[in-house]
Amino acid sequence: LKGLFTILPVNAGLQYDREWLLKSLTGEILTQKKVPEMFLIKTFINLNQQILSVESPYCKRKLQIKLDSDSYLPGKEEFYLQNQRYEVQCYENEINQWFSDAVGQPCTLVRCCQSEYCFSLNKSRSMGMCRDVNSKVNFANEAQFLLISEESVSDLNNRLCSKTQKLSCGAPPNVNSMRFRPNLVISGGEPYAEDGWRNLRIGNTYFSSLGGCNRCQMINFYQQTGQVKKTNEPLATLASYRRVKGKILFGILLRYDPGNKARLDTNSCLKVGDEVHPNSE
Repeated sequence: LKGLFTILPVNAGLQYDREWLLKSLTGEILTQKKVPEMFLIKTFINLNQQILSVESPYCKRKLQIKLDSDSYLPGKEEFYLQNQRYEVQCYENEINQWFSDAVGQPCTLVRCCQSEYCFSLNKSRSMGMCRDVNSKVNFANEAQFLLISEESVSDLNNRLCSKTQKLSCGAPPNVNSMRFRPNLVISGGEPYAEDGWRNLRIGNTYFSSLGGCNRCQMINFYQQTGQVKKTNEPLATLASYRRVKGKILFGILLRYDPGNKARLDTNSCLKVGDEVHPNSE
């Protein structure tokens, strides 16, 4: 966490989080796994000026997009992704051209303005079998929030170091929390203590655990000297001790829990330094 974050009412997640995506001219959703150039795109939101700034080494100028945008095309589009129906707003050609240059192929930028879950084949609350079917999740795969513990990351790095020394294969990879693409990072406590949490409170905001986050090869990508590279770590090491029913779990998925209907109409805020109070019962 960096700075102050607002959780929107009606279970919408963090403000401005995971609201945008790129899609090809044929409608395919672009991901970092398929388009590594996306790793090099950097973003920053100025809340005071209400501007999203975007930059890429493949573009000479920095792009600035108004959050209350006058750059939308008229009307809205609808499409389905991960059992979710989305209404999206599309941007004008100048913005699309910038992103096309950044990723090296024609694409369009869209922003989520409404979503609705359609159906689910996966309603179990057991680890690795979770899905937030009651909340607006924007363009997240499974849930509004992904929490990572720095102690769990540290334990993983210790295992990577021991493995590298045992195999005598050079310097061990140093993995930080951001490799796992969380939107909540905590410190303190024991490694993997989060696995057993049923719910928790951060500051004055309540969350319910939906179980562990299943990991794929995305966490093996990393940046070095302006280039995107891929190895078999840390997924290979995680697979050796974090496999549950065929899934490799690291971090937990959370759902915002307003507690009562009265709180649904108000915003909650999270800030750096908020204490975390878990409940395992």
